[in-house]
Amino acid sequence: MGNHREKKLGPLAFGYTENGITHMKMQWKLLLQVDYSNVIGMNLVNFAFTNEVALAEVMTQMYALYLEAKRHKDENAFIAMVLIEQYMPLLEQNYYVSVYLMWYIEFLLHGEVDPRVFTKIVGIDKDLFQILKVQDDPEAVEILKYKLIPSICRCYEAKKGLVEVTLKAVWEEHQTDGLEPLERYYKYEQEEPFFRKHWNSAFTVKLGKRDEKTGDVIQLTELATIDDMLRYDMLQLLTKGNYKICKNCGMPFIPVGRVDSLYCNRIMPGWTKPCNKIGANLAAKKKVNSNPALKIYRQAYQRMNKRMEQGYLEREAYDSWVTEAAEKRDQCLAGELSYKKFADWIDATSRRR
Repeated sequence: MGNHREKKLGPLAFGYTENGITHMKMQWKLLLQVDYSNVIGMNLVNFAFTNEVALAEVMTQMYALYLEAKRHKDENAFIAMVLIEQYMPLLEQNYYVSVYLMWYIEFLLHGEVDPRVFTKIVGIDKDLFQILKVQDDPEAVEILKYKLIPSICRCYEAKKGLVEVTLKAVWEEHQTDGLEPLERYYKYEQEEPFFRKHWNSAFTVKLGKRDEKTGDVIQLTELATIDDMLRYDMLQLLTKGNYKICKNCGMPFIPVGRVDSLYCNRIMPGWTKPCNKIGANLAAKKKVNSNPALKIYRQAYQRMNKRMEQGYLEREAYDSWVTEAAEKRDQCLAGELSYKKFADWIDATSRRR
């Protein structure tokens, strides 16, 4: 393509970590600078284990909005403003999602492939991106801006999969090698061909400003590509982060607020509430269902409560039954009352009218 970038590009991002927060400073053509910050490891873990962002759907909508804005006013600055304002919530949600969406906006405007973002391209996706390097037909380029969406998403999913595989290998519970996660990561990186192939990056450190409006100087790490960003985040997580496994969905998460949190705040497929809203209730239900004494008590309690609400049972009689049932339940759980005697009592007292 005639306007394909040939010049050397600057780093994709500059990163630094302090006070439990990772900061990423990114430079795009469309904006002077974008600064992101989040709890150490949060963006990395959510990028790997969250499926909330349907990238293909978002990019398809973005392409339609691009065409609409272009028909209204064919100026890059105007089109960029429309797209960024529309998708600002997603752009601010996770800086890895933002990298792909910001690149796609720039691709729509300039028709260029950014090698800092697409560092590993395999199979048919490699062929598709090769077309862009020699494409000089503006009309064909416009078509490719839409047709390349599946290829872009495959590259995105490949990166997500790489991070997921790596995190699971490093943090898998009940491993017997006696290594800390950081030791295990370095071992894999040095000895496993898969890790060496996909996590090949080197960082450069420089002095920079924490904020352009102040004179505060801080050590910044140059992150030339998205691979460097991922590896930098990985090392920050392993050395300084707090990584846990959600007791509900079984996926890794970074606790925010209470460090003793057992559940993540993600909404899993098929659910309407996040794990931290439903996890405790599900755990209690699972405990009840796994214990026959608790199960028959719970069933009887629900029967008696419904009978009282419908007027078949006086409130005083209901309260008396609940008190006695709870006492016998506790005796059964403590081994002071056999399950059979408890079950017989439950059956005799909760099933009569």
